Amino acid sequence: LGIPVTDADGQVVNQGLALIPRTDLSLEDTWFVAGMKSSGSNCLVAVDTARLHAYRAAGDIDDAAARGEYPGYLTRARVRSDTGYVAECVTKAIDILLYAHGAGSFADVSPLQRIWRDSATAARHAVVSPQVSYEVYGKALLGVEDNITPLI
Repeated sequence: LGIPVTDADGQVVNQGLALIPRTDLSLEDTWFVAGMKSSGSNCLVAVDTARLHAYRAAGDIDDAAARGEYPGYLTRARVRSDTGYVAECVTKAIDILLYAHGAGSFADVSPLQRIWRDSATAARHAVVSPQVSYEVYGKALLGVEDNITPLI
């Protein structure tokens, strides 16, 4: 697959190629043009990372509970980071829906407005905040004990 290569700011700086097993992809039929219909230029959807992180975090918690143990510091920090990443992915996905549906999405009677409001608030909760969670996990990986929060 052709993929954009981005820098730390998310700006495209190059193009790359990736080999991904077809079984890890789903196909969205989006190529509706007058010509070149057989080119196969449809959208391929890959590695549901929010789900991966959510299930990994839940698995870590469930496994520790089944053993009757309190998870270690590094595991707790990773669970926190995974939780923040899931919140960030969900927030971005909802933003896409909001742009697609327009300003009417924010009407009091719109279910999307409630979903947006609740998820945006949850994503900023003290133990979910992505940026804080990433810093906590990064410091845990590096063995840095100076944390910005005791909630780990």
